[in-house]
Amino acid sequence: MTEDSSNSAYLEKKLVIGVLKYLEKKRGVCKIELADIKPGDRHTVLSWEQRNACLLPEDLKNFYLSSNGFDLTWCVQIDNSELPVGRMHIHPITQVTKLNVTPSNSLLHPSLADLETESDDEEISGRDKPRLCGSSGIFELDDCGGYGKVCLVVKKKTVLQTSASIESEYPSDNEDDLPTRDSSTGITEPKVEIWFMDRSIRWHFVADSFCAYYRLMLMHLGLPQWQYAFTDIGLSLQTKQWFNMYAPIRLEVDLEGLYEINSPRDQDNTSSTGSQLDVNKVFKGKGDKKKQVSQTQNPAQTKKKAAVSSARSLSALPGKSASSSSQSSIKATR
Repeated sequence: MTEDSSNSAYLEKKLVIGVLKYLEKKRGVCKIELADIKPGDRHTVLSWEQRNACLLPEDLKNFYLSSNGFDLTWCVQIDNSELPVGRMHIHPITQVTKLNVTPSNSLLHPSLADLETESDDEEISGRDKPRLCGSSGIFELDDCGGYGKVCLVVKKKTVLQTSASIESEYPSDNEDDLPTRDSSTGITEPKVEIWFMDRSIRWHFVADSFCAYYRLMLMHLGLPQWQYAFTDIGLSLQTKQWFNMYAPIRLEVDLEGLYEINSPRDQDNTSSTGSQLDVNKVFKGKGDKKKQVSQTQNPAQTKKKAAVSSARSLSALPGKSASSSSQSSIKATR
């Protein structure tokens, strides 16, 4: 690895350590597990590139040479149970497979290419959406537990040729779409982006490099369905509650990004983050519950009894004085 890549790997390790320390200090967080994954060997990386006829970007290649994948999970202790909440995951390079884009002849088992609609040709923020049947290579980095897919989208295939032939083969007004060429080796590196595909097979742009996505994943603490913060769908109310408890600042940043994605009609829905959870009530122990029960029972037991008025006080009442005067007048007539 070069000096720049080694510095980037060092920074990523520092970020992971910072996330671990942050989670350890948060109330209710338990069972923080970071998988001990060995570095990948260069032969495995080269074999993957040859098998898929695609050159990996340098940041992703350096990642796999330092760690063949990534998996960090953490839970929340509620009462006596452990609830899995956070999950940060990157597939090992052997599991980074190309999406099934071959059209199927069976109506009962359609492929992703069969379900792709014409609306997928629309652009998002000036970026062309990935096409499952196009020339782009789409590889899965994370299955997201079934609620979507994080994909590495290679917009142009890697070629070994001169810069003149590159410009003739890839005519484009946007220079960012052109592959970058290493003058020392003559190898061109394709344009790579990270996209999120939801369950309705709609594409949403997340980051323009793997390194940027990796840092976003760490900053979001792997909270459930955090990738939906980069979609026009937005975060669910349950996810917003987890953000309010463990990443409130990140939630504000993501909501500001949703304002730019959604229409003005939908901004009112995204601005409401739901009712705020009281962390002290969520993680209240049995001792605290007993104290609360005793406090609710004491006021009923310590209610003051109604004061019994004496005969002297009763005589001072107007009703009583009138009755006593009437009784004395009756005795006088007798």
